[in-house]
Amino acid sequence: MALAPERDAESSYGLLRVYSYYRATLSLLLILMYFLLRRSESAPVLQHELYLYTAIPYAVLAISQLVFVLLRPVSPRPRHIFAMLLVDIVSQMLITHASGGINGGFAVLLMVTTGAAAVFVPGQIATLVAALASLAVLFEALWIVIRHDAPIGEVFSAGMLGVLLFASSVLVQRLALRLQRSQALASQRAREVYELQQLNQLIVQRMQTGILLVDADSRIRIANHAAARLLGTGERELTDDDASLPAAITAALDTWRRNPARLLAPFKLREDGPQVQLSFARLESAAGDTTLVFAEDFTRIAQQAQQLKLASLGRLTASIAHEIRNPLGSISHAAQLLRESSDLPADDHRLVEIVIGNAERTNEVIESVLTLSRGQQPHPERILLGEWLQRFAVELRQRTHDARVDLEVTAGAAQATVSADPTHLRQVLQNLAENGLRYSLRAVGEPSLRLRLDTDPQTGLPFLDVIDHGAGVPAEDIDRIFEPFFTTEATGTGLGLYLSRELCEASQTRLEYRAEPGAGGCFRLCFPHPERRTATVTSSAAS
Repeated sequence: MALAPERDAESSYGLLRVYSYYRATLSLLLILMYFLLRRSESAPVLQHELYLYTAIPYAVLAISQLVFVLLRPVSPRPRHIFAMLLVDIVSQMLITHASGGINGGFAVLLMVTTGAAAVFVPGQIATLVAALASLAVLFEALWIVIRHDAPIGEVFSAGMLGVLLFASSVLVQRLALRLQRSQALASQRAREVYELQQLNQLIVQRMQTGILLVDADSRIRIANHAAARLLGTGERELTDDDASLPAAITAALDTWRRNPARLLAPFKLREDGPQVQLSFARLESAAGDTTLVFAEDFTRIAQQAQQLKLASLGRLTASIAHEIRNPLGSISHAAQLLRESSDLPADDHRLVEIVIGNAERTNEVIESVLTLSRGQQPHPERILLGEWLQRFAVELRQRTHDARVDLEVTAGAAQATVSADPTHLRQVLQNLAENGLRYSLRAVGEPSLRLRLDTDPQTGLPFLDVIDHGAGVPAEDIDRIFEPFFTTEATGTGLGLYLSRELCEASQTRLEYRAEPGAGGCFRLCFPHPERRTATVTSSAAS
């Protein structure tokens, strides 16, 4: 609602400035007319001193008021404008009187004054100004009739001029009222358009889809936060005058322009970024041929597709796991009883141990499947990550018989606060740490691990790296390590990393593998903003 008054004040000030120029110019012209016409025989000036003593102060006041308006661009109060209009009426009537009365022609200037009053001041005050101007004209006519024995027709002429002053005042008031209503309506429409523009801009900026507006010369005109994040640059850098599309997007755009029906394959816009799926839409505007570029995080799309596929698969495997668990328990119990039998030959003990070991391994797989099917919901808490990691490192050393666990916390991340479920976070880190210690032991003969807490220089959000000293994940297996049941170990279930990622995504934390040259494997947890709400999806637990 503040937009309309600001526009009204600005418009009122503009009109006042125009009227101030008119008053200053009129006062100077009155002085100039006096010196040009005083030597003429038909000169209308009869009282020279009254004319000059009125015109010169009036010119000084008018010019001073003009300077004040120009130096202080603020619309004055109605009482100040009324005083200014009253000065105009008095000055113009004195000049009219000094020039021989209303027949001298100067009284017509009062119509401009009453019209200005109808614009600048409220209706009642504007009517008062018109009434004062009409009374002044009538008094001037009566003075001429009584003092100089002028014909009574002077009073009639004065009355007609008074009627014109009232009529012009009423007419201008109505026109001004209509203009104010039109201006208020235009201000309201402008405000609604502005608010709609702000809303659209907010929606575009909050979208997870990257949006770029590109002109015919492949220069970026508009970019949102998601586009800057996917491109790995700042939003202001994207919209600079010399900013242009990256070469990969330019090539994809040229391909689309040649064949709009072709579906482009997802690719990476930057080496350490996610895979991006591009789509385009042409816009024709007065500015020329422009194109909207939509950049979708294909990793997120793939994850959503994987979640839908695994959701249905999880319900099936959960029911199968229940059916397997009962006979498996009977097999395991029977094998344990058989192992305790004194009549069992020594050669068969090895076979019984194999049965029990594989039963336990199968039961671990079933437990993991049931854990996934239950859909554990996170209970996030605000955690001071640096202190929490120090306690976790101490617990890890004690549990792994004093394995070497190095904790590195940068100065920028020392006070980093995240919103996460402590139980889920501990479960994820334990799984990653146990894997890292095992691979380090295998590669260098010592269980060692490095935890590094730092902040992303672009987003300012914290991330945690779990770095081992092993051989790292082979390049051909990197895209598969988070798939369920994928493992390179003879005794592994292949569900540890998959379950860890599921727990992370439940708290909107991203878990990814990063190749660290000369440092072995590195798993990174990228935490969201602590104020970001966690989306909770309720799934039916397996009974």
